[in-house]
Amino acid sequence: MTRGLLTRVTVARIADPNARSSLIAAARREFVKNGLMRARVEDITAACGLSKGAFYLHFESKEALFRSLVTELMEHVTVHANSRDEAYRTEMSGKRINGISWGNAVAAVDRREDLALLELLWEWRDVCAVLLRGSSGTEFEGVLWELIDAQVARVSRECGALMKARLIRDDVPGDLLGHMVVGTYMMMARKLVDLPEKPDFTPWVGALQAVLTEGLSPRRMPAAAKKKSEPKKKTVSPRKKR
Repeated sequence: MTRGLLTRVTVARIADPNARSSLIAAARREFVKNGLMRARVEDITAACGLSKGAFYLHFESKEALFRSLVTELMEHVTVHANSRDEAYRTEMSGKRINGISWGNAVAAVDRREDLALLELLWEWRDVCAVLLRGSSGTEFEGVLWELIDAQVARVSRECGALMKARLIRDDVPGDLLGHMVVGTYMMMARKLVDLPEKPDFTPWVGALQAVLTEGLSPRRMPAAAKKKSEPKKKTVSPRKKR
């Protein structure tokens, strides 16, 4: 009697998508707490109740996991930058451009896009924190500066185009403006890292726009308002002679 040969069938293990998101969330906390070099895979898996095998089913290493986060962050920043550029082009097309009307339109775009950027930085403040102060000695040490340099170059090009169109003043170098704008948001991202609660970004955006457009000189009160705010002088009626 001949017996058939038994064939061993290997069933591939299917990755659980919920496990992946749990690992990413736990890793983000661990990276902020200990930095990228000191973070351990076993601590990441313990924090979300998964095994090391589950981790390596989704990621080759902790560096690969963080690399995916950095890539996603850069994609979000690029989408935001493109959204702002497209909004500028939309405002400039199909209408007569003059300093006042275009300036008001751009101010509205800037308010909307600045709020969106601050929301983005808040959502990714943990990854920004690792890039700022937790990636020393790793392959990601210079990533943040590369991102900043790219954004400075983009803002500088925008400023140059606006200067040629005589829509903004042309006595300030475009690259200096680029460093000012991007540097401001880099420091705001640094500030967000240490905030325990999400602030109201509307006053932040208003203050930034006021400084960029009006400078730091004291605001001049309109003559009518100044006159109205001055206390009325008491008039003393002359005494009657007896």
